Amino acid sequence: MSETKTKPRPFFALFMDGQVSAAEADDFVSAWHNSGDDELRPLTEYLGLADEEYTLWTMDHRLLPTIADARRKGGDTLLRLIRDHVAKMRAANDPIERAALYALTHWLKARGIDA
Repeated sequence: MSETKTKPRPFFALFMDGQVSAAEADDFVSAWHNSGDDELRPLTEYLGLADEEYTLWTMDHRLLPTIADARRKGGDTLLRLIRDHVAKMRAANDPIERAALYALTHWLKARGIDA
């Protein structure tokens, strides 16, 4: 008889269901790093994020709710929501956010969107 392991639900599925908070994402990343040979999925798959979503999250960890909202709504919602997020960051003019603002602005420009 072969032994099959059930993979735990990805972080983002749990997040979208309200079972974990955005603050717990780093715990999942740590668990993946510490899993050794037990976890063979790439980090993005383990977290349940598409590559582009993961890239955005690494630019600004506050984007998880935005990414979840975009998934629920579908279409080109993610681009519009990121553009809106960048506009709010610009209006706040917080020097702490400059690196995230720079990265997100260039992400949008690479997709033909002026931010």
